[in-house]
Amino acid sequence: MKNLVALLCLLCASSAFGQAIRVELAFDQETYLPREPLYASVRVYNTSGRTLELGRDNEWLSFTVENVDGSFVHQRKPLDVRGEFILPSSSRARKLINLAEFYDLGKFGRYVIHADVKIPQWQETFSSKGIPLGIATGVKLWETTFGMPSDDHQSRPELRKFQLLSANHVKRLTLYVRVTGENEADTIAIFPVGRLHGFSKPEPQLDRWSNLHVFYQEGAHSFSYYLITPDGLLLTRQFWDINGDSRPGLKVDSEGRIAVFGGVRRVTPE
Repeated sequence: MKNLVALLCLLCASSAFGQAIRVELAFDQETYLPREPLYASVRVYNTSGRTLELGRDNEWLSFTVENVDGSFVHQRKPLDVRGEFILPSSSRARKLINLAEFYDLGKFGRYVIHADVKIPQWQETFSSKGIPLGIATGVKLWETTFGMPSDDHQSRPELRKFQLLSANHVKRLTLYVRVTGENEADTIAIFPVGRLHGFSKPEPQLDRWSNLHVFYQEGAHSFSYYLITPDGLLLTRQFWDINGDSRPGLKVDSEGRIAVFGGVRRVTPE
């Protein structure tokens, strides 16, 4: 009986102490595309009355990533969460980390993710609640295969693909650009570029240097233009409006360069 009472007291103390160190996990979205950057926001709240020293190594923060059936998701490489900091009592800290870089989250389905924070001074670990996430396919609107530019005209070119996808991003329909290898399973880059509406019909064009130009209507009188390199780098983002009877569009010059003509460019703080 004494042992039982002692155990109950220990459990109550542990539970109460757990409230003094609170870990919260959050994501910007509920659903992501395969290989899309998936940033976990981990907040650590300290009301323990002690100053904590965290981030000295890669052991202080870890994640548990599971399929909904309870099986664990393969970790592609060790986490890199180093960055020493001091967390006084009655304060909080936030850490952002891209889980898609470290875990195999390329398969469609549902997942549950926990964040675990280890306090090295006490050799205790505190965990967040499990957060459900989905990996969805998106809708493929367009794709093309292209060769990587090179001065070597003798060897076979490296082939890649550009794809335009539509998917929900922060609860609204969004246009995505995806760059893959010749095998679509090899995603080189994927990112959202702009919001889609029912009247939006993206107009993609490839120039002679294998850059992707995307132009589409985003409002009643407004348009968006994006330039993406073969490596998936967004070089240009512009906004254009109808100017009287002049409607903007893409035009190719005699040297193969593509640019927006007509309308008027709207410069924004972005």
